[in-house]
Amino acid sequence: MKTCGIIAEYNPFHKGHIYHIQKSKEITQCDCLIVIVSSFYSQRGLPSFLSRHDKTKLALKYGANLVLELPACFACQSADYFARYAIQSLSVLDIDCLCFGSESNDINTLQSISLKETIDPKKNINQNQKLSLKPNDILGYQYIQHCKEFKIQPISIQREEAFKSATQTRLDAYYTNQDFQEYFHLEQNWNSYYPYLRYFLQMSSPESLAQFHLVNEGIEYRFIQASHHKNWNDFLNACISKTYTKARIQRTCMMILLQIRKEDMPSSFYGCRVLGFDSIGQSLLKEKKEKPIYTRFKDLPLFLQEVERKSKALYTTFSNIEDRMIIYDRY
Repeated sequence: MKTCGIIAEYNPFHKGHIYHIQKSKEITQCDCLIVIVSSFYSQRGLPSFLSRHDKTKLALKYGANLVLELPACFACQSADYFARYAIQSLSVLDIDCLCFGSESNDINTLQSISLKETIDPKKNINQNQKLSLKPNDILGYQYIQHCKEFKIQPISIQREEAFKSATQTRLDAYYTNQDFQEYFHLEQNWNSYYPYLRYFLQMSSPESLAQFHLVNEGIEYRFIQASHHKNWNDFLNACISKTYTKARIQRTCMMILLQIRKEDMPSSFYGCRVLGFDSIGQSLLKEKKEKPIYTRFKDLPLFLQEVERKSKALYTTFSNIEDRMIIYDRY
């Protein structure tokens, strides 16, 4: 089988994602399209509007053959680590290529960027003025870097301006009817989560907060000080600075709520957490049955069992969801 991977969030799912799936299959002529998707929580540290069950159902409906999960502890990361963990997981299935959307659609330019020469490592990539990269180009750059390690061919497709971004779709979802809105859990937002975070921060010492992943550089003191604010936006604005971006704060707060400790975080994720498949995806899984592929909760490494238990407990506090593996056959 020729295999192609897609890294996605689907927060929320929209027409641009259908285009991405179908265009990837057209360009690569792959036999099996594999999507790895963040599930409960996103790369920006946001609760997902769609459950992982619905993300899987939609991905399979519109052309994916196999859907994998990128657990919350690996999804809620900066672009570099998000890309690294996702590609490490896809590499278990020996994928041939990775197809991603890009505003520039100039893979040669993205491949030629030298990280050390153009980026200040103390700042995130958005804060480096020498690079005029847009969001998908930023991720694309990281995908290319990690594809090199596993000899995966990176393939870019043009990000179509006709399709709204997931960010714009999230904003519009509050005010207008959108495609796939029946799947939206609009209560999944930081306004809902903040009372729990605020209470936890006010009950914790800086030393206890410092044990959680991503809590460093004294951000714990900033969080505790800002927790006197009674609403999320005021808290967030009080924490944002030149050092701490909005996304960095959201990711760090999510790690605190999920109680993911620094000492437990693995540096790599060479495994596949299966969310759903069709007959083609099932055939691929059978071919790779000797690989670390997890289809049942009890087979997960203990750390990931804890991450899933905590993620699901937090997410379902605000939404009643259907959550089971999907076996789909479109034929």
